[in-house]
Amino acid sequence: MRSGSMITKGSAFSIEQYREEGYSGPVQGLTLQEADMYYNKFFEVVGQDKFEPGATKHNMSAWHQRHRWAYELATNPSIVNVMQQILGENVILWAMHFWYKEPNNNKYIPWHQDINYWPMEPAINATAWVSLGWSIRENGCLRVIPGSHRSVVKHVASGDQQSAFEEGLPAELIDESKIVDLEMSPGQIAFFNEATFHGSEINSSNIPRVAFSVRYTTPEVQFKMDEWGGDTTRIRTYLVCGEDTLKRNEAIVGTVPAE
Repeated sequence: MRSGSMITKGSAFSIEQYREEGYSGPVQGLTLQEADMYYNKFFEVVGQDKFEPGATKHNMSAWHQRHRWAYELATNPSIVNVMQQILGENVILWAMHFWYKEPNNNKYIPWHQDINYWPMEPAINATAWVSLGWSIRENGCLRVIPGSHRSVVKHVASGDQQSAFEEGLPAELIDESKIVDLEMSPGQIAFFNEATFHGSEINSSNIPRVAFSVRYTTPEVQFKMDEWGGDTTRIRTYLVCGEDTLKRNEAIVGTVPAE
């Protein structure tokens, strides 16, 4: 439901808002030319004509490990500069994922907190969610609930085949009146932390939603790889700026792709 929801427009990143409400944005990060270039590269990788977008089974994770352009995108100064404001001088990139919804995709992302899925200690993460095309309510834009980041909540089984995740937040915890729809134009970015309630609805339009997220943390965090399960090759650490004197994740240090 969207009744009572609010929409924010582009503004400057606010560290005060980020700390108080668990998110900030959208802000303009990429230029329109950059957003268009990476939008085109996305469709080249999935092997589709951008004017005829459709469903794909292409792996959407860890493109920054395989494509130099994706690594450069994940470490764009507009992202890294904000990460330094949030996390301090020493920042580590550890994940990238494209969130693609082709036209009329009936899957939705349930309300959730990212930290529910991530075994890391301590729980420190900042996410940049970047829209390469138009991200609007009709095609399933990112939604957040301000101030929801102050505690971690146990997730429950969704029990819904339309849900893209098997688990999500209990429905009774979602206050519809507080939802913010983060509609974005190409190149805009929203930032949020590991505990902020967020999700997205189905794409009921003929417009594809092409976006990606990058996850950043600090050297003090240790990834408990024995608890991740499944394919852990998508988790690699890249020291983007500063230094790492603690060396807690030496086994998963990534290599920047050559091309």
